[in-house]
Amino acid sequence: MTLLLTLGVVWYLFQDIVINAVSARPCKNPISYSLVAFDERFGISRDYFINALKEAESIWEKPIEKDLFVYQENSKKGGILEVNLVYDYRQAATNKLKSLGIVVKENRASYDSLKAKFLETKSEFEPEKENFDKAAEDFNERRKAYEKEVKYWNARGGAPEFEYQKLESEKMKLEAESSKLRDEEAKIKEMMDRINSMVVVLNRLADTLNLSVEKYNTVGASRGESFEEGVYYTDGSKREIDIYEFQSKTKLVRVLAHELGHALDLSHVDDPKAIMYKLNQGGNEALAGTDLEALRDKCGIKSL
Repeated sequence: MTLLLTLGVVWYLFQDIVINAVSARPCKNPISYSLVAFDERFGISRDYFINALKEAESIWEKPIEKDLFVYQENSKKGGILEVNLVYDYRQAATNKLKSLGIVVKENRASYDSLKAKFLETKSEFEPEKENFDKAAEDFNERRKAYEKEVKYWNARGGAPEFEYQKLESEKMKLEAESSKLRDEEAKIKEMMDRINSMVVVLNRLADTLNLSVEKYNTVGASRGESFEEGVYYTDGSKREIDIYEFQSKTKLVRVLAHELGHALDLSHVDDPKAIMYKLNQGGNEALAGTDLEALRDKCGIKSL
């Protein structure tokens, strides 16, 4: 399930891993690509994603009327550009906020609003977590004492009736307390999940909007917080595009077009309106002049 936003000016930071550039003239023969990994937790169909891929492909091909890419279904042939749709904490965070009714837009006002919700939730979480930890500690001490007492009487062939009834009463109390703690633990985990989702999106917004603000840490979890929509990777023998997160069809097509641009050995450009700009901003679905100039130069096509 993706978070669909009103199409408009939406920013993301492209963070690309590129090792050993491909040939200087990648336009000589079409680059074959195939969808390899597809995670259904995004809530879209393979056809939807492949259609977005082909739209991204045409962004580069139409202006120069040349086939630069060719899709091959389920190809296992070596040298194929692999495209993967990978679901991890980034898309999970986007989906979690949507389920909470939190609509995130790419602007400072949205960042400030989400930060206020984060701080409020975190202030509620901290005493809840402290109380839970204390209750769990007390429970474990009582459980150990109960188990020690049971072991003591079992070693002596059984407890007298009076002691037996005391132990049974304590056992029932422990079972009731255990059930209550499980409910509290579920509540704590849910709050942690909300907080961590907010942290992921807050830190991503800070990077995207280039804000001079502190980065937040997740609670009860250890993981990297870098946020990437997608990456293009090549080691000379293997090439792949991994897509991690998107909020609309337009943004999906643009990030795919951006990574396909890297597959053509194109670098980032300084034009904010360009597909190859380091930020995925705006809603245009066509090459900017700087994109076209870089493409023609790479393909050895003279401008008219």
